[in-house]
Amino acid sequence: IYLSNILLPGLLSLMIFFVTVFSIGQEIKEGGGRALLILSKGSAFKALYAKLAAQFLIFALVGLFIGLYLYGVLACHFGIPTMLLLLILMVLASQGLGVLMISALPSPRLGLSFASLWGVISFSICGMSFPAMAMYPVLHGLSYLFPLRYYYLLYVNCALDGFSLTGAAPFVGALLVFALLPLLFVGRFRRMMERIAYEP
Repeated sequence: IYLSNILLPGLLSLMIFFVTVFSIGQEIKEGGGRALLILSKGSAFKALYAKLAAQFLIFALVGLFIGLYLYGVLACHFGIPTMLLLLILMVLASQGLGVLMISALPSPRLGLSFASLWGVISFSICGMSFPAMAMYPVLHGLSYLFPLRYYYLLYVNCALDGFSLTGAAPFVGALLVFALLPLLFVGRFRRMMERIAYEP
């Protein structure tokens, strides 16, 4: 039960990284970004969020199935609605970080490499298998750059210990920050979409 509650959301997060980076990267590679902007009437904000919205619905549904199994069938301490809400927030946080990945490295190849590296390291550095507080200070500090770390802390606080969600508000806030990252990259997204063709 302990491992499944982190491994399944962690794998979902990894898939979200891949799909977010790949879908935006393909628009860059194939030069379809201008058509996307035309469909959104020139609004980069609408284009980005429309692209993420369809993927969000699919991943949120998968997250809900995972949550219902983990907290309904296996039955952990805390209520199902709260943990389902946290899984949805984890989906949004993963999408936000995926946008950052492809914005930082606007090439499908490099973006997917970034996504795979960050996603796989998440399992080791989130504190699930080895306490983050016992890691080297630099690694302990870096662990807070991973959404899975905050989800793990929320899982421990709420599902295992049964504490109120209000006591874990900073962790919820951190996931919200990841979820809102795309707002910082709307301008960069426009520039990437306006490219005529892929630049190797």
